[in-house]
Amino acid sequence: MAARAYQLEMLEESLKRNIIVAMDTGSGKTQVAVMRIRKEIERSDKLVWFLAPMVELAHQQFEVIASQIPEVQAKLIAGASNIDSWKMKADVWDAVLTNVRIVVSTYQILFDAVVSHGFVKMERLGLVVIDEAHYCAGNNSVARFMREGYARAKAEGRPVPHILGLTASPVVGSDISSLDVLERTLDAVCKTPTRNRSELMSRVNRPDMIAYSYSHFPPPEYDELDTPILSSLSCAFKQLDISKDPKILRMRQAVAKSGSGLEDLKDAIMKHDTPCQNQMKSFYNRARETFACLGPWAAEYYSHKAIDLLSRQCEDTALQTEDKTYLSNALAEVQSIPLSLTPTCLSQKTQALVEILESYEGNPIGIVFVRERSTAVVLAHTLSNLPCLASRYRVGSMVGTSGQRSFLDLNHKKADAESLKHFRTGKINLLIATNVLEEGIDVPMCNLVICFEKPMNLKSFIQRRGRARMSDSKLYLLVESESDTTLEEWQNLEREMKQKYEDEMREIAEFEKYEDTETDDYPVLRNPDTGAQLTIQDAKIHLDHFCNTMSTRKYVNWLALYTLHDLDGNLIESHQPGLRKAVIHLPIVLAPELRRAESLRAWTSESIACKDAAFQAYKQLYDAGLINSNLLPKRETDLLPDVPQRDGIVFLREQFNPWPLIAQAWRNGAKLSRRKLTISHQDKQAQFELVLPVPIPYMKKFVVHWDSQSYFEVEMSPDVIDAEAADTSRESQKDHSLTLLAMAYGHRFPIHYDKQYPIRLVSLDQDISPDDIGALEISLETARDPNSNIDLVRHMVESKQPYWFQSQCLSKKPKASTVKRVFWGFDTAPEDGPYLVVTPLPKKAGYFQQQEHYPESCPHTCPAVLPLERVRADRIPSVFTKIGMLIPAIMQALENHLIATDLLESSQLQTLGITDLSLVVMALLCPGAKSWTDYERIEFLGDSILKFCTSIYLCAEHTYYTEGYLSASREKILSNSRLYRATLALGLDKYIISKAFTRHKWRPTYVEDLIEEPPSDSETRSMSTKTLADVVEALIGACYIEGGIPKALKCLSLFIPEAKWTSIPAYQQTLYEAAPSDETLPLTLQGLEELIGYTFTKKSLVIEAMTHPSYSAPGTRASYDRLEFLGDSILDYLVVRKIFSVKKPKELENFELHLVRTALVNADILGFLIMEWCKEEVSVDVEVTQRYKKQNIVKLVESKARIPLSSFMRHSSPDLGAALKNTWQRHEEMREQLLDELLVSAQKVQSDLFEALLGAVWIDSGGSIPACEAFIERSGLFGLMRRLLEDEVHIMHPKEELNHYVFSKCEYNVFEVVKEGEGDEEGTTDITWGCEITSGGEVVARFPGGGFSKEDARVKAAQIGGNGRRIWDALGSRNGSL
Repeated sequence: MAARAYQLEMLEESLKRNIIVAMDTGSGKTQVAVMRIRKEIERSDKLVWFLAPMVELAHQQFEVIASQIPEVQAKLIAGASNIDSWKMKADVWDAVLTNVRIVVSTYQILFDAVVSHGFVKMERLGLVVIDEAHYCAGNNSVARFMREGYARAKAEGRPVPHILGLTASPVVGSDISSLDVLERTLDAVCKTPTRNRSELMSRVNRPDMIAYSYSHFPPPEYDELDTPILSSLSCAFKQLDISKDPKILRMRQAVAKSGSGLEDLKDAIMKHDTPCQNQMKSFYNRARETFACLGPWAAEYYSHKAIDLLSRQCEDTALQTEDKTYLSNALAEVQSIPLSLTPTCLSQKTQALVEILESYEGNPIGIVFVRERSTAVVLAHTLSNLPCLASRYRVGSMVGTSGQRSFLDLNHKKADAESLKHFRTGKINLLIATNVLEEGIDVPMCNLVICFEKPMNLKSFIQRRGRARMSDSKLYLLVESESDTTLEEWQNLEREMKQKYEDEMREIAEFEKYEDTETDDYPVLRNPDTGAQLTIQDAKIHLDHFCNTMSTRKYVNWLALYTLHDLDGNLIESHQPGLRKAVIHLPIVLAPELRRAESLRAWTSESIACKDAAFQAYKQLYDAGLINSNLLPKRETDLLPDVPQRDGIVFLREQFNPWPLIAQAWRNGAKLSRRKLTISHQDKQAQFELVLPVPIPYMKKFVVHWDSQSYFEVEMSPDVIDAEAADTSRESQKDHSLTLLAMAYGHRFPIHYDKQYPIRLVSLDQDISPDDIGALEISLETARDPNSNIDLVRHMVESKQPYWFQSQCLSKKPKASTVKRVFWGFDTAPEDGPYLVVTPLPKKAGYFQQQEHYPESCPHTCPAVLPLERVRADRIPSVFTKIGMLIPAIMQALENHLIATDLLESSQLQTLGITDLSLVVMALLCPGAKSWTDYERIEFLGDSILKFCTSIYLCAEHTYYTEGYLSASREKILSNSRLYRATLALGLDKYIISKAFTRHKWRPTYVEDLIEEPPSDSETRSMSTKTLADVVEALIGACYIEGGIPKALKCLSLFIPEAKWTSIPAYQQTLYEAAPSDETLPLTLQGLEELIGYTFTKKSLVIEAMTHPSYSAPGTRASYDRLEFLGDSILDYLVVRKIFSVKKPKELENFELHLVRTALVNADILGFLIMEWCKEEVSVDVEVTQRYKKQNIVKLVESKARIPLSSFMRHSSPDLGAALKNTWQRHEEMREQLLDELLVSAQKVQSDLFEALLGAVWIDSGGSIPACEAFIERSGLFGLMRRLLEDEVHIMHPKEELNHYVFSKCEYNVFEVVKEGEGDEEGTTDITWGCEITSGGEVVARFPGGGFSKEDARVKAAQIGGNGRRIWDALGSRNGSL
């Protein structure tokens, strides 16, 4: 929950003067103090001192302050710090306060440090915050500080601190004039919210108050004189022998030794004034009081418990060891009846309490207030053991601590802490407490509060009532008689305090009734196109609706804040008479010029003045373009022209086929184009001249795979062969294409030598002819000659099918079972005679993508054999047969380039001036085309470029847009619907290459066929609309690779003309000029620039980057929302360009790019790095060694305080502060473990902060990429990236990895694991999380427990199931490789 309007009202008041904030319990006084402290440390380097009346409250408030203002050191100084020993060294206080900006302590410590001893000078204090300020009266240490220190310094003209008091009830007793005394004492004015009182009252629920009489219940069966325990205690007390008292014995020893102290000894004996006598007397009286208050059973239990504690030498500050032994022996003879497990003989008051608890309906969360500590402990035990309450109530006790500890109180400090913890978490729902719980200490809202004994004063009554803050809550006051008027008296006194205010409010209400009739002539806002209109009566509702639609961020209050002032501009209270104007303050996510509006007229009514201001604010928003023509907040459809929603699959024109045009060019005798092709395989190569009747597009070297181990490289000369010189030679008429095809495929299908192939390949190495195929006979001697160079043979019976000769001859035909592939006629072939061992040519040779190799499970002796008499060899080297098999792939590559060429020449893409045709080919190739490349890598790049350019453009073009509007606008621009339709509008659909390349049933197509039967123009194909959008992003990526961001922007202008694309430097300059240049860096942020390694020219940018939208203190200009939106895109762009450029050991594949980016750019990683990015300061603590009867040893201990970067963030949300504190504590406690885990469960605001800072650096540095990269490098993110890549860390998320191993959806069943504490007498418990994963009804994995969150348990279970390594293996030490 962010700061509320009434809290901000109190903050404004405290910035103008010293005030005492008077607000109900639970309304957020501490939050006012936190905001005021933050303002003080931002503007001054003086100390802020927060005072609490009790140690427990000081601890609690310290935790709150430290969690919400973590960017500076705060120090808790309490009784446990052995403050008295600090006096022994003069420099202790100066050392302890080194680098400390906030001190939290109890009252007395400030008085001693400043007034009594002067260790801390008054001039060093900037602000003193006094919690529970109503205590500051008489000789209270704060009152003395103000009189003896503050007032004197002020009278002497020396600087004095600002004062802020906090109280729920400034009047303690029945005298209202005590308020004036308190104001004079604290030099402050008591203030309560007035301008926003309605909101305050809406936050405070008042309980139904009931006086409950207990006189009608039956009293216990016997009185105290008949109770064995009390009688026995009385006897034990009377029988104490004063002469054997340890104190008397010690005094006698002292008299004998020194001769002095005799009179004191006599006096102690006469008065029986010793610790043992006093404690025994108190014990007896306390037992009697317990009997009267709770009943005989309770008195018996109390006595047994106290005696047991004493016998176990429990802590008791009034008694020494020998005293305890003496008393324990005296009480050993105390007689009592055996106690039953179930309480009996309850007092009338206890019976009334039980009846209230039994009759309460609903789910109770309650506090029972008692006066004595021992009463709280005994009553809690009594109620816990009553069967009638056991099913609904889980009871605990809390009594607080003080400097004095006694076995008579029965309490234990740890038990108090444990009960409070369990009450906060719901394990206990009824707490029996003393007045320690009336004020300050944070407990859950209650629906049941019972005053077992009357409150001591009005203050106590109001504070107890404040604990019952839930709706429909009840406050019971147990009274002896129904005629008791205590409750009514307190209500009357409170009513008197508020009577004047209410009288004035009624007077104002009368004015408002009158003014409602005067708004008829107020202007109306109308839209001329739709006729929609807004009047002053509707403005506030419309404005509230607009604020609620701005964002869904956690921890932020989006409501508007109103302030009132008179005609001279002075702030006034709502109940003051006279004319007034209202000023409205809207949330800081809006531009500064839109956040403030003033009412057009002056009014006597606060309500109408606020409506007027709301109307003016709404009109400003309308004029700024944030309200649409229907006078409603802009929706996504208002931000950019709408495009229809895309279908999943659409029907498009068939893929463009360039070969009919080429065939026609051959027929027309077009001018020929020639380029040289070099086809290489290992150390062999062949050169050809490629001839076409159209300009041949240049193709970069590509690879065609022969089998799973080997491949060919096809390389084209960048220079075109001179056409005129080539045409004059006889060589220009040669065409070896059909011969090459015959060598490779002639055994499969006939080659039509009477037709022309669309491409002409001419061997530059030697002339080849069909007559050379299978033209050579092979003798036995030649076959057996290892130097014969015969590697390819043809089976003449099988249409000259080619085989690889394995240089092995067999004298006999092998058995058929040993031959993998037998030839046709194998069974009738002669048994004797030479047979050649051969291997068929691979069927899957000539593919762009490497084919999988599947080894034989049962290999044969021979792959194949052929009889020598049926075999012939070619007169042409075998490499030409291989090249013939590559012709389909070469044709396909050439086709892809011809398609890309036609696209650039016949569409608007020619305006882009792309010179690298291979990039366009890559952008057009779908993954399903199975080519040597596809668009996925550059689509990944283009997607990031598109997001980067769009985000910067939107921020610069729409300076009034909130982050919500910016995100919605970006989503519309980047939507696949818009991009897919852009491809159709530019006619790109037919150029997208989606047809899969395959040699299955491949046949050559001849020029004559293409002319006689050209492909139909009416054919269509189906395609995913996402594929079309991907092609656009791939083309953007291609433009970026060739010409950087400027060319990418030109491409964007073509596909998304609705946006006004100019240049990134121009956008950056717009954003830079929009940032104020006159803001100074708050003191709390001055160490930030050194930490991040960048000094800002405009400090306003870093202030904005470090301001959470919940931070609504006066004078705040902007929050980080827009910068975070910008920085998110910049970070994505910089990470993508880094990983895209990786070349060694190889380029990352598309899925690897996605994995690495996801692993690096996510909230958990950025949050972890933000917490690792720490500023270190010296912190000094005092270590006191206590020595018996000797002076204590005081030692100053220095340590390093680590302040993470996220601590510098300015916010006003207690919930956010607590969340950040918990995350930091988990990080510090579990850092080494977190390095081995996947999820840190960091807060998203931490990654937001990272991105906002990066956005600020980009704007301030002039859009400098090196400056931004230096920021990321310093954060450790690029170091992590290098580790991921160099060490090949497995980075797939465990849950995603598990999905690879199961066939049905995984169900994650998370369960709570309660772990009982060890070695703790209070039996503390810890809650962790476990998870069981099931799939298809079977258990896949089980993590038994130990997860710190539900998600952590899910991930650990997935790790068990998938057994995967994790990204955090790469993190290492920040001081090491990061």
